[in-house]
Amino acid sequence: MPRRYGRTRRPPPKNMGKIFLGGLPILLLTYLYYKYFSTPGEEDIGATFLGVEFVIWAILIAVDEPAIVIYFIPTFLGATVYAAVSNQDVDTRVQFIICISLAPAMILGFAFAAALYGVMAYFILGFAWSLVRHFLLQPIWNFPSIVYRLSGGTYVARWPRFRNKDKFSEVRLCERCKGVVGQSGLLSGTWAMFTRARERHLLCDRIEEMEDSGCSLCEALLSQRLADEEETGAATIVRSYGTMNTRYGERDLEAGGVQLKLEFAKNSLWSEAGPNLAVFLEAGGTEKYRGLQVSEGLLTAEQKIPKFTGSDATVKTISTWLKDCSLHKACRLPHDAPPFQPTRLIAVGTVDHPKLHIMNTKTDLFEIPDRKYIALSHCWGGNIACKLTTSRHRFMRHYITESTLPLNFRHAIAITRQLEIPYLWIDSLCILQDSPADWAAESPTMGQVFTHAYCVLAATASSDSTGGCFRHRSLSWVEQNIMTSAKKRCYVSNPPPLRALFYWRVEQSPLTNRAWAFQERLLARRVIHFCEDVVLFECNTLQASELHVNGVRYDSTPYMVRDGRLVNWIETIKSLTQTTGEGTNSQEGRAVRGIRGALDVLQRLGPVEKQRFGEKVEFWKRWYEIVSVYSKGQLTRQTDRLVALAGVAELVQQRGKVDYLAGLWDSELLALGLLWVVKGVEERQEMYCAPSWSWASVSGRIGFLPRGILDEISSEDKNVVFGTSVEKVEVWRNGKLVSEARSLVDNGTLTAHGPVARGSLVDKDCIRLTSASAKSGMLLRWLPDWKSNDTEKSTREVFVLHLVKAYLGDNEIRSYGLVLGSKEGAEPGTLERMGVWSTNSDMTLENVDWERQKVVLV
Repeated sequence: MPRRYGRTRRPPPKNMGKIFLGGLPILLLTYLYYKYFSTPGEEDIGATFLGVEFVIWAILIAVDEPAIVIYFIPTFLGATVYAAVSNQDVDTRVQFIICISLAPAMILGFAFAAALYGVMAYFILGFAWSLVRHFLLQPIWNFPSIVYRLSGGTYVARWPRFRNKDKFSEVRLCERCKGVVGQSGLLSGTWAMFTRARERHLLCDRIEEMEDSGCSLCEALLSQRLADEEETGAATIVRSYGTMNTRYGERDLEAGGVQLKLEFAKNSLWSEAGPNLAVFLEAGGTEKYRGLQVSEGLLTAEQKIPKFTGSDATVKTISTWLKDCSLHKACRLPHDAPPFQPTRLIAVGTVDHPKLHIMNTKTDLFEIPDRKYIALSHCWGGNIACKLTTSRHRFMRHYITESTLPLNFRHAIAITRQLEIPYLWIDSLCILQDSPADWAAESPTMGQVFTHAYCVLAATASSDSTGGCFRHRSLSWVEQNIMTSAKKRCYVSNPPPLRALFYWRVEQSPLTNRAWAFQERLLARRVIHFCEDVVLFECNTLQASELHVNGVRYDSTPYMVRDGRLVNWIETIKSLTQTTGEGTNSQEGRAVRGIRGALDVLQRLGPVEKQRFGEKVEFWKRWYEIVSVYSKGQLTRQTDRLVALAGVAELVQQRGKVDYLAGLWDSELLALGLLWVVKGVEERQEMYCAPSWSWASVSGRIGFLPRGILDEISSEDKNVVFGTSVEKVEVWRNGKLVSEARSLVDNGTLTAHGPVARGSLVDKDCIRLTSASAKSGMLLRWLPDWKSNDTEKSTREVFVLHLVKAYLGDNEIRSYGLVLGSKEGAEPGTLERMGVWSTNSDMTLENVDWERQKVVLV
């Protein structure tokens, strides 16, 4: 198109209308000032002055002058022109110009002064009102607290605000709870205005009567199990992922019936909140559940969290967690971590273009601009209809029919798309399920898959692949209305502590009971748990939930980890008072409790050969802390007992620079590592899983026998004496020696040299040792690795190997060792482990025939 020459048209002034309207008040105020106040001259301002001022306004707007010029220049020029055509003398004209020109400035000055005085008066009166409200009106509002204090905690004032026939009209209460609530002066109020501060009401005979009643109060009371932190008589302590939790036992709730106990919760006289009531559910006079709060407040229908765990609000919360976690130092991959990419990934597409297909990262790298991916952790729960096989591989490389996938997979795909992550990893779709070779190649790398994943989605509440991640949940443990009046309501609120949520919703879930899910959760930097009625989040730094969005950091141990060294509190004080000249390069941080902290400590301790004695002891304690939690999980194939932990072991091996020996570590304290014990002995494994000296060879949960004793021993090696030395350990796979965590095991031997005594089995937990006297022997109690039959108890000869002797305070000595037996079909002199023993004595000084010899364990 040819260029058009000529003068460019000027665009219209910006905001012309706003400027014109903004100047009209100045024009009007100027006229009023001249009209009603004393000004020089006797002539009426008339149309001449206004007309001239309008003309000047129009000219200034046309040339796009600034607003400040438009506001004040027209008045000055208008007054000047009018004075010029006036018949007054010069002095009168000058005074007229000055008065008219300064009128806008004077008016604005008066307005500013008035606004300033108004703001000052607002703050002064507001401060006075806050003092009156806080120190005078609030105590009057909290009159029940005043009565409570004056009566020594016996009585409280309660207004009869719920004493009407319609108080249960909008509430789901069973007849039993309506009767209890109606009798309660604390809940319903009383016409006498004073009632006792503590009440007890018989609720029912058995707690089972409260289940499935559809009652708001029953649901809220039963949900208090989420808030339990401790329970007397059930003190079986278990460690979790960064927390300390209590495993609860069962208790008879029939004696004395189930009672509802209400107490007035004392609060400050100047508290902003109204009076609260603490509610306890009791059985036979013993508190079973606690922590429920009953409050009065405005009637609202607003829910704190959405009723569906797959809602947009939940996704937004998850996005916030992931964004904040990306800033956590402990949640980043180490700078020296080698790059890793799963062999196969699922391309999920986007919400607008939801196309699914399998990608091979080794051949399709040019199609993967962003290597960020999400991994799914779930329970199979049996056979999965749609999975990757050799015959379907070519078709699934191009397209996957989403409707044929189980619900766990579809929900994981949906959340991956909503989080705008392009790829997803699911074991049954990314590993060939009918190829033993592909399984042998991919299964050892599963630890790295979860370590390098951007985050892990856990279908925690689903016992199989059809359960799904998303749930429609009941919010009874968040808030339930129990009474309503015209303007008020009385409701119960039971927000459970974060640790209780993780214990009841994660630790007791079907997924956590699966051994394969252990390393998936532990190695993942970030995990999103989709539970029955809540979504939880955990990373290497903290834990969070929809009720605790900001999260709570893990508890930590009293010692520090600095430059790969354990530092107790005494050494920390010394390091702060002494100048070492090390600068600021030493990394110092508290070690986190739980198995996440255990894995962190194992990595930060560095190479095993450079560790001090106390650090080597800590290495074994932390390792068995991980093994103990892992070993309680269930496996479909027991032969996977080492494979399912290979990812964790490989990470420890990379940092510790030490050989991995079928679940143990080749260090100078290997004799200490042999002291594992089985909690809850099961039948002996029929299939070979590992050598008998490895904890992987048996079923049941594993513990570390001397853990409690070693916690009391100082870091000096003189407090621990090893009676047995481990000379050689060899592990084979297909006739080749192996020492890597990824390697499978089909044979292994351990050669040791130490004191051995002979004995015979007396019963399942007692051995009779050979003594110097031919007529009698010493009885030694032991813990077997598996259940033995009656024939084996009476006929089998056993050998007792003395491993470790520990010196405690006040001249206390404790000895530990192994119980060995001949292995059927093995070479002569070859023994297998049968169990472990310990005793509060110095076994080397007892009347026992010890013979120092070499033993070979298989």
